[in-house]
Amino acid sequence: MVKRKINILWLFLAGLYLSLCTLSAQSEKTGWESYEYVYGSNPWLQSSNAAGLQSLTIPDISTAETFFNKKNGKLVNYYESDNSLAYGAEARSLYRLNPKVVFFGEVRYTGFEGKNMGGSAFIDPYKNPFDLVEYADSTRGEKRREFYNLVGAFSAEVYKGIIFGAKLDYAAANYAKRRDLRHENKEMDLTAAAGVASRLTPFLSAGVNYSYRRRTEEIRFDMYGNTDQQFNTLIDFGAFYGQQERFSDNDGYTKGNAKTPLFEEFHGVSLQLDFTITPEWSFYNELGMQGRDGYYGKRGTTSIVYDEHDSKILEYRGNLSFRKQNALHAFSLNLRREQLANYENSYRKETQASGNTIIKYIGQTQMLDQTLWNIKGEYTAYLGIEEENPRWVLNAFAGYQERKQTVSLYPNYRKQDIHQIHLDVSASRNLIRGNNQYSCFLGIGYLSGGGNEKQDGKYDSSQSQTSPASLDRYLYREYEYWTTDRVRGDVGFCYSRLLRDRMKGYARLDYALTEAFSTDYIGKTFNELTLTIGVGF
Repeated sequence: MVKRKINILWLFLAGLYLSLCTLSAQSEKTGWESYEYVYGSNPWLQSSNAAGLQSLTIPDISTAETFFNKKNGKLVNYYESDNSLAYGAEARSLYRLNPKVVFFGEVRYTGFEGKNMGGSAFIDPYKNPFDLVEYADSTRGEKRREFYNLVGAFSAEVYKGIIFGAKLDYAAANYAKRRDLRHENKEMDLTAAAGVASRLTPFLSAGVNYSYRRRTEEIRFDMYGNTDQQFNTLIDFGAFYGQQERFSDNDGYTKGNAKTPLFEEFHGVSLQLDFTITPEWSFYNELGMQGRDGYYGKRGTTSIVYDEHDSKILEYRGNLSFRKQNALHAFSLNLRREQLANYENSYRKETQASGNTIIKYIGQTQMLDQTLWNIKGEYTAYLGIEEENPRWVLNAFAGYQERKQTVSLYPNYRKQDIHQIHLDVSASRNLIRGNNQYSCFLGIGYLSGGGNEKQDGKYDSSQSQTSPASLDRYLYREYEYWTTDRVRGDVGFCYSRLLRDRMKGYARLDYALTEAFSTDYIGKTFNELTLTIGVGF
């Protein structure tokens, strides 16, 4: 089945490749242009506002590639695999149709197979306001995931320097565990956005964008083995603190033979301001705000919504760049803050005179108050730029994450405060000899963190209610994964060769080793090997 899907994907990418080659061959290019440089060095191309595509400085550039990735090691989070294989393919293209219209397209497929997986039943627990966590480590097993992503965007000058842009990003995923307690997940994530931009003065360009995102992750629990065996799940409202639920056909978060969706939608607006300080200096800014609302369950008079959540998200992205001759120096800063609240509904079933049973909601209790911070600062130097291809790329990165949360199950509460710092430096060198290019990459990183795993207490000490359920085993694993001191080394080599019609083929091999200094609950080592084969045109 996997081979069949890969063959179908290869046929699709081959068709896309041939069609894009026809367009690409019409442009005046050398073939050495780097998609990573063209895209990564232009903050407008990375903007949420598709009108920024108009800033494309070359006629077109495209890539199509496939990859194979092997990961192995015990230095993993509580829901991850210590032995996994991933494979996939991707094609991307930026194309200027004429002086007023630019298109962007991307299609991507990723397959994943992981062994010894347990913990969360969600595809990515950090996306969600609560988690469903397996109680027993003995039920860990193989999980498989398929991910599909299709992106299309365009920008067009509609009237005297006023540019309109629109973007559609559709992603879907299937996820399944192959051992009881089994779960099957289906995720759909759709984002639509539209914006305008214009150069107001020689000094200032501005834009505004609106986006709507709709995401659903549907999950179904089932068992195929010994039906007498009992499986328990922690309804984790944060910091592995919550309620224990036994799997059955009764109502609940893990109700058997039922497809229960987690639904949420986002409404966002963003403002872009790009200052051309001098011909060499430019300062790009993007301010964004999103509102997020969602629930777990099914809306209706006879179905149950177990949980509801909302959050406010604030974002800032800045890029200060200096360009002179064949060098570009870029300083970037990204800030993101999310304030999330999660509520559990109280309900009862009422039987009407007609005999129908309806759901009556009688209240709502806030279970989680969470604040998330993510701060990233980066410096990148592109040196010896020729034909949109830098000979040297130097990078220094610093990141900070923080999660503060209070989980309340009255009269008890649990507070947690975790932070993490991440430092990286890297260098890559591209050396061209005739029709061949040899590229080497070397990087080293350091990660550390701190905080507290848990601080439990009571709002009212006179209450003698039973303490909530807690999975301290996973609590300590996650905390150690976030905070333990570790170093990571990366090394890579890429060989590229010019083909006919100003195209290039390339093969790249990357290896990374992460080593923790001291651990008690997880392993110390993690290895990652990636092979990438592709073409650029």
